[in-house]
Amino acid sequence: MASNGTGETTSPYDKAWTIHASIIGLNMGNILFRGLELDQTDPDMVVVTGLTILAAALPFQAIFFLINSYIREFDGTNELEYVMLERLLILCQVISYSSLIGIAILMTNTHYYMGTAFIISAILAVLFLRTASNQADTLSRMSR
Repeated sequence: MASNGTGETTSPYDKAWTIHASIIGLNMGNILFRGLELDQTDPDMVVVTGLTILAAALPFQAIFFLINSYIREFDGTNELEYVMLERLLILCQVISYSSLIGIAILMTNTHYYMGTAFIISAILAVLFLRTASNQADTLSRMSR
């Protein structure tokens, strides 16, 4: 577990919860505001496609929060149940992260440069995150 600078530790579940809360907020904001901007008689199907991807991810994001809370608060899980819940949690995370495709579609529809910048930045951010996670894991193993 990592220290947050105040002497307390932050679990990976807390970090994942924060990331997914941000993603769900971003998705809901886009669904609300971009949805309100749609022309009812002739909607832009690219925008509809992007919003549909965001809407499809919402139930999985909700399930992520439920499973995450259950794992954190209930200590009575047996090993098999814990492994099953962890797998479901990972599946929900992947679907939640894939909602960024919908955001990329919406940004590309706004302007090609915005979409391209978002896609490149998202790829770099994921690569940086994976690198940092791998290094932190390696350091954690070395300190044991």
